Amino acid sequence: MNKYYLRIVSFMALFAMAVALLPANASGVTVTSTTPSLGEIDSATAQGYAEIGVTWTPSGEYVTGTTITMNVEWSDGSAPSSTEQLIACSPEQTTAFTAGGSFVYGATGIATWTFASSTGAAPASDELCFAVPVTTDAAGTLAQENFSVAILTSGTTGDFGATMFYVNGGNDVTVTGLVTATLAFVITDPTDEDLPLTNNLCDLGTLTAASVNTCSYRLRIETNASNGFDTTIQAATDLGSGAATLTNIAENGTVTAGTEGYGMRVVGATAGGRNAGTGAYDQPVVEEDPFDDDDTPVPTVVDGIINYTDGFRVAALADTTLITHAAAISGGTPAGYYTQEVTYRVTGNF
Repeated sequence: MNKYYLRIVSFMALFAMAVALLPANASGVTVTSTTPSLGEIDSATAQGYAEIGVTWTPSGEYVTGTTITMNVEWSDGSAPSSTEQLIACSPEQTTAFTAGGSFVYGATGIATWTFASSTGAAPASDELCFAVPVTTDAAGTLAQENFSVAILTSGTTGDFGATMFYVNGGNDVTVTGLVTATLAFVITDPTDEDLPLTNNLCDLGTLTAASVNTCSYRLRIETNASNGFDTTIQAATDLGSGAATLTNIAENGTVTAGTEGYGMRVVGATAGGRNAGTGAYDQPVVEEDPFDDDDTPVPTVVDGIINYTDGFRVAALADTTLITHAAAISGGTPAGYYTQEVTYRVTGNF
């Protein structure tokens, strides 16, 4: 019984001694990387050192003899060579830590600051500053080697904590993706935007003085060009038979039954254009002058007919442009088989 009692007493004495050796105040503190901003290191001195600063709010007063140990640890497990030890910045430290203190170059990745002042703890606005060796390639570009800085204080106030520093974007991820360029153009049936025009033929039929004959087709254009597309038109010749030419109407004129005349009408797509604000494909195509009003002669020189300044896609008939050719004759219009080849060219503005 006495032996058991002695063991209890001895254990309690040892426990009391262990507790007495612990710091009076031991506390985890928030350590902040203050230099450079947000801990982002994207440059170094010619000697290969990056100057850094850390700060924290002490949990209690640091008395004379307190040591502050800074430990640098690289996240990839690497470390600088033994000849590349931490160095103090110039000036070495801010005022709260300069009164009689000294900076000791320790082992690789470790620096010790002895706090020799008894004036009290540093406010959170002050920092410990030192330089960390960072590696570069032959071109002088920093290697992406993130590292942490941990602090540990000894004495009656035992503070501990850590913060991160990020070298050359070592905390960044670049997300990439590829969208291939698209540009499509088909001349389609006037009532079905999915059906190509048979033989690309627009047949006006047999012309009489009693009526205006027409034929139609649609321009189906799609592209993901960021600046849209331009479309031009050019006829190889006027509508003619070889022996005679059908009279072109005046610009912005009208093809009228009983009066010899030939022209075209353009009804631009009313949707399909990408709305840059919403991303919806609900914007109309732009009809260029003079194709934006009434009947127009078919030009025999290159002329712009429609365009849009963003992506364009076809999901319905309204997303295509309707072209209508119209012709009328008088009683004296020469007989013959009249033909004309009209060429469209679409350019994507990527």
